[in-house]
Amino acid sequence: MIGSNTFKSWRQQKLSERRIEQAERILTAAYKVRRGLSYVRSPAMMGHEFDAAEENLKERGVWDKAVGEQEQRSLATAQAYYNRLNRTREDQRSLEECQPMARALFGEELEKAIETLNRQLWTVQVYVDANHRDRRGADNDFRRKIESALWEGYPSPEENEVDQTIATQVKIIEDICVPVLRLEGAARD
Repeated sequence: MIGSNTFKSWRQQKLSERRIEQAERILTAAYKVRRGLSYVRSPAMMGHEFDAAEENLKERGVWDKAVGEQEQRSLATAQAYYNRLNRTREDQRSLEECQPMARALFGEELEKAIETLNRQLWTVQVYVDANHRDRRGADNDFRRKIESALWEGYPSPEENEVDQTIATQVKIIEDICVPVLRLEGAARD
């Protein structure tokens, strides 16, 4: 009986340690993706980003096939966003790798929040493509939807659907993971 209780106690301790490690890993990955989304969706695009995009398009032989300066500018803008998105790939992968343990240790709600947060980068990519294809100018509602997906805080954080989705998913992740870390911190004091 004593051996059984010792084993149960040891097992609970190990599970608690594992939950703490995973909660920390999940929070770190989620915060990195949130910062990555902020970076990708920054409305300020610098000249060096356009220069790098143009170089990339020239290397692939796409630049010279574009008809006119407007199409080249549109291609460069899209490529600059793709370059930003590509810089977040490792963070995306890290968050994606958290999903199985998130579900196993914390439940389906956390797994879905991670998936939805990560999916926002794909959403931005879809709207980058839509922005590039929108040569004649879409109707005002669709144009606004494109711009609010591409630009953080546009027209306001309260009206921006992607901003709201990001905030909601991060809050769910924090509500589940932060208490696990704080309980451990309180136990050490």
